[in-house]
Amino acid sequence: MITIALSKGRQLKDFIQYLDEINLTEWSTALKSVSRELVIQTKDTRFILVKGEDVPVYVEEGIADLGITGSDILIEQNCNINNLMDLPFGYCHFAIASKEKKDVYPVVATKYVNFTRQYFDSIKQPVKIIKLNGSVELAATIDMADAIMDIVQSGKTLHDNGLSEQVRLDDINARLISNKHAYFSKYDEIQTIINQLKVKNNVHN
Repeated sequence: MITIALSKGRQLKDFIQYLDEINLTEWSTALKSVSRELVIQTKDTRFILVKGEDVPVYVEEGIADLGITGSDILIEQNCNINNLMDLPFGYCHFAIASKEKKDVYPVVATKYVNFTRQYFDSIKQPVKIIKLNGSVELAATIDMADAIMDIVQSGKTLHDNGLSEQVRLDDINARLISNKHAYFSKYDEIQTIINQLKVKNNVHN
């Protein structure tokens, strides 16, 4: 039995859509039936549904053998896991956004404190970072911060809050990760899953 940690929300919908595309119907059908369940089981696989930020934690701790999470979370947390492969969904990117372009942004609000610190250190610009867990756009809208560092997909949320992207940074996508011990102890099962998830890429290649 392989246990896979998945994040709830948009990424789960993207994963289900991808499963349909590569005809992994057993998984797709099981996940589509989810209402409030946090544990879903098929014949050979158990899925646990958790917050996106917690996926690498469940994998690192060995509760889950595999996980699917965004590369943004892996960059921010720096967990001790195996980063096995890119998955072709969950595309977005980091960006600095503000009401107007400035030469410097002394105060930046973000959920991604480590990434933000690394970026401003790399350009040798002092910055005060305000950590927020949600609706970071508000901080720039009401001038609590000069800018925000956030992930951007379409840019609609920024536009709706009177902000625009000023600096585009690292691209982000979904990744398959594994627990380091499980990768060896369950190598054959994990390799089978990797091969199944590579089907679409193989077709295009």
